[in-house]
Amino acid sequence: MNDIHQVEVIVHVDEALSEEQRSDLVSNLQGRDGVEKAIFTTGRDHLMVIDYDSNKLHSDDVLGYVKQENVNAELVGI
Repeated sequence: MNDIHQVEVIVHVDEALSEEQRSDLVSNLQGRDGVEKAIFTTGRDHLMVIDYDSNKLHSDDVLGYVKQENVNAELVGI
């Protein structure tokens, strides 16, 4: 049995991204193994909520995935 231990992290995106860039970032993150869900906060386009499986990833891994998309960002909370 492989149980998912879902954890939520908030990521602050430093730059202003277009709607297309935000959509691409969400799609790319959700395609990563261990990332369950990624969304931008409505009305706060610089904040992302990312749900991930802590059995597969650590919060630093999730932040690394965001930065690999050429986005400057930092963890806000876990």
